[in-house]
This record gives sequence, structure tokens and C-alpha cells, in this order.
Amino acid sequence: MEFPEPCMSLRDYIVRKPVLYEPTAQFIMRQALLAVQVCIKHGVFHNGIHAQNFLLNERTLELKLIDFGCGQLFSSDGYESKTYVGLPYYYPPEVLTEPRFHAIPANVWALGVLLYTMVHVSHPFANWKEIRRAKIPFLYYHLSNKYRDLICQCLARDPTKRPTLEQMSQHKWMR
Repeated sequence: MEFPEPCMSLRDYIVRKPVLYEPTAQFIMRQALLAVQVCIKHGVFHNGIHAQNFLLNERTLELKLIDFGCGQLFSSDGYESKTYVGLPYYYPPEVLTEPRFHAIPANVWALGVLLYTMVHVSHPFANWKEIRRAKIPFLYYHLSNKYRDLICQCLARDPTKRPTLEQMSQHKWMR
């Protein structure tokens, strides 16, 4: 129910900013990652990590995760793929190809899509076929190698090849 002023959804912020440079994206991503880590620590799988489910204070760039309506209790056994309710652009490949998926790799994937979207102002994959292929189109030459490396790790097709949330937080680009 909270919508403090001057806030907007992270999606609206991304769309309104013609260029979101890496340091700003890094500041925002640290908060998004921390929000997901806190959820998991408290036994909650949000099941809807995407730019519309974050509120951003325009002045301070403080981020808040919202909309837990699709959340579930965390299960180390995973979930049936048909129960994934994130936005289609954020679907991890295993949700489309396997009967079950796990919360942490799905969250890492969604955070990777979110980070890509912040910097590129577009989604990395246009349809489910592209998601299943997981071939990342880097549109700008000026992006750092550390950023590219983190995106490639988070958007690895194989969920077992993705970093954990802790490994993601320790990545060189995040520090």
C-alpha cells in the first residue's frame, strides 16, 4: 500500500532515462539483489522479480521491492514450472523447458534481465525461443567487461552455471 513520493516504478524510471550509466545501475542493482537476499533469508520466494515490482525514489535512488501477491514460501525442492508467474520477458529458460525450477537460479536470471534492461532500456530476449537459446545481444560497445561478465553469468542457459545470490553480490562489477 506504500507509495512514497517522489517515487515511480523502476520500469518507469528506466523508460524515462535515455541512458542509465553503469554506476547508477550498479547502485540500484545492489539494492535489488539485497531485497531478493532478504526475502530468501526469511523463507520467501517473491516469484515476480522485474522492474515493475520495484519502487524507486527519484531523489535518493532508494529502491523498494513491492507486490508479494505471487510470493511463495521458499522450497529447496523447487517448484513446478507452471507455477512461475513472473513477466514473460523475465522467464528463465528452465521454466520453459523443464518440469521444475528453483527459486535462487530463477531470481538470479530475473536480476540479470533487470540489470540488462536498466543499461540497454530493452529486454535481452524478445520471445521464448530467444530465452531458450539465451544468446545475449550486447548493444553498446562502451560497456565494461565486468558488466558483460556478470550479465553472461546471470543469464547462463543452464541454471546450475549461474552464480548464487551471494556469488553475485561478490562479483567484481557489484563491488
